[in-house]
Amino acid sequence: MTITFHEQRMSVDGVRRPALPSLTGMRAFAALSVFFFHLAIQADDLPYGLDLLHIAADPDLRSVYLFLVGTVGHTAVSFFFVLSGFILTWSARPEAVGRFWRRRLVKIYPLHLVTYPAGLLLLTGAGSSAADVPGLFLLQSWLPDNRFTVSGNGPSWSISAELFFYLMFPVLVRWINRVPAHRLAMTLVGLVGAVALIAVVSHLTLSPEMQLWLGYVFPPVRVLEFVMGIVMARMVIDGRWRGLPLTGAVALLAVASVVALFVPAPYAFAAVTIVPVLLTIAAAARNDLAERRGLLRTPVMGWLGRISFAFYLAHLPVLSGMRRLVGQDQSWGVPGVLLFVGGTLAVTVLVAWALHEFVEKPAMRRWG
Repeated sequence: MTITFHEQRMSVDGVRRPALPSLTGMRAFAALSVFFFHLAIQADDLPYGLDLLHIAADPDLRSVYLFLVGTVGHTAVSFFFVLSGFILTWSARPEAVGRFWRRRLVKIYPLHLVTYPAGLLLLTGAGSSAADVPGLFLLQSWLPDNRFTVSGNGPSWSISAELFFYLMFPVLVRWINRVPAHRLAMTLVGLVGAVALIAVVSHLTLSPEMQLWLGYVFPPVRVLEFVMGIVMARMVIDGRWRGLPLTGAVALLAVASVVALFVPAPYAFAAVTIVPVLLTIAAAARNDLAERRGLLRTPVMGWLGRISFAFYLAHLPVLSGMRRLVGQDQSWGVPGVLLFVGGTLAVTVLVAWALHEFVEKPAMRRWG
């Protein structure tokens, strides 16, 4: 017998729900945050020796920038993980589990197959090695070794985690659907507490390398944020979410992001910022349900949000390619840095549009 999402209560009430354009627009800001976070990469940070921070000749400017963007990439990844659980639950429909898995794989894998070889060429400057093989099959986030985790196209480690989330989604959403509505808030508090507890244990017992892998990369740990998105979607659907308005949630996220700059790394991965991330996503969804106007709902932000997945997978190879093009040892003052960053950003958007139009969309039409 074919088991469908309907039989597993994949949809909470069987109602086709409205689109949430503000969340699409937010994806653009999150992807852009990762772009600027990676501009702080130095030669010793990754196995392929890429140095982007030293495009700035002024050491004081480098120090300030490195400090300011120190955790924005972590928060953006946490946002993507929570948002993924929220959107999948919000848009769940009766369908066979196998068909759901196929659609999710088709969504991520064609772009990965295009951008991963690009990463091998533009990031490493060489061909493949044994360390790159797990990444080709999106298994790299399971290996506690930085050479595997960021092999090929570094950002694809998070897609490795997402693939695990997709495989687990039918089980997780069925579990959350069985939680009584009045206990959803406590379930969310428990999940937040689990993230905080892992950060404490990691900080007290593990080396920095293992802290990074366990707290930031390992899929069974990051799935907690994905489940938070599922729980929060149910709370919004059931009318049980009582959070801050969007302006207040964003302000709290800004404060938490500053706090994250001053705490040990295991707490900055997600523990310090996860509550404001939850509040921001839920507030944006409620704004959409109320049809409130705002920047996030504009056509430009919608378009940027739709190409954000391609942007995310393409941005580091493009950054590396542009750095190689202008010279690995070149440094400039502020005008030169702005020219490089602006030009690279424009190229990345153009590449992301092409990947979205000629890889992502055709694959979804053909196999999705």
